[in-house]
Amino acid sequence: MLRTFASKNTQNGPTSSAKDQKIRVEATKKGKGGKIVTLIKGLESLPNEGAKSLLKKLKASSGVGGKINNGVLELQGDHADNLVLVLNKLGFMDVKKAGGSGKNAKPTLKWNSPKHIREEAEKIKEEEQAKKIAEKAAKRAASKTPEAIAKVKRTQLEKSRGAIEEQLTNGVSSEQEEKLRAKLERINQQLNDLD
Repeated sequence: MLRTFASKNTQNGPTSSAKDQKIRVEATKKGKGGKIVTLIKGLESLPNEGAKSLLKKLKASSGVGGKINNGVLELQGDHADNLVLVLNKLGFMDVKKAGGSGKNAKPTLKWNSPKHIREEAEKIKEEEQAKKIAEKAAKRAASKTPEAIAKVKRTQLEKSRGAIEEQLTNGVSSEQEEKLRAKLERINQQLNDLD
């Protein structure tokens, strides 16, 4: 005897159309009490069962309660950073934090942040430190090139020349004037040598 079973859509991950959607995660205040909730928008096309399954996973990963309100998933508290990472791991491609956070927003660490949030924040911190060290090393190396040294020397000589010319225009004794003119001549010679 051959049995046929009706196939149910028991897929735990997002469907291919859901993967391509723009999903925005935003922490905002709600209602008169001003409680903070995290809203996940852009999943309106998910079937009701898929949305419930996804909400259950997100609630479990954040350890909070939540509900579906007009196709928008709502979770209690500010868990935007965590949820962006969880949705990415679940296969959603275009997931971003909304509310002006931008691409360069760093995950916010809280005392109860999940391990993957702490790891992501540590990774970003290490990358920033490595970038700063590399920038300082490049700046230091650039300042030691012959061109950079000549530029600094030229600037110092021009500043000295300006100071001497100012002294000469203010009027000095003839003995001082001779010394200043000799010094000015040496400075002009050094500037010519730099060219």
